[in-house]
Amino acid sequence: MREYPKRVKQLIRKYAAQAYEAELGLALGELEQQFAIWRSGQIGAGELSDRVHAFTRGPARELWGRYNARIDDMQVAHAIVAGILPRDAIPTELLDALLPIIALYEQGQAAPDQGETLDARFGEAE
Repeated sequence: MREYPKRVKQLIRKYAAQAYEAELGLALGELEQQFAIWRSGQIGAGELSDRVHAFTRGPARELWGRYNARIDDMQVAHAIVAGILPRDAIPTELLDALLPIIALYEQGQAAPDQGETLDARFGEAE
């Protein structure tokens, strides 16, 4: 993550946590549908267990890894562009600080799980 003033760092952490909760909630909603299928008798308990296990190995692990990669600024910018975090709910101070990263996401040039950090693109050490 790039260097930011203390207040901006606090905002980044706050909104990264909100974005993680929102994305995890969406993924859990999909898993919840599997429980509904099980309750309706369309699949057995073993199949449901397999699907829960697949969820923990797949979407849950991917989200946890992405949001614990110490690139919170990138995660927040991505969440804003993807509509996970409503732009009008983000403080101007934070939007201004993340503007270069947001611009890259809007151009479709970066994704938070591509491995290359924006710090490298800006020539800054990680």
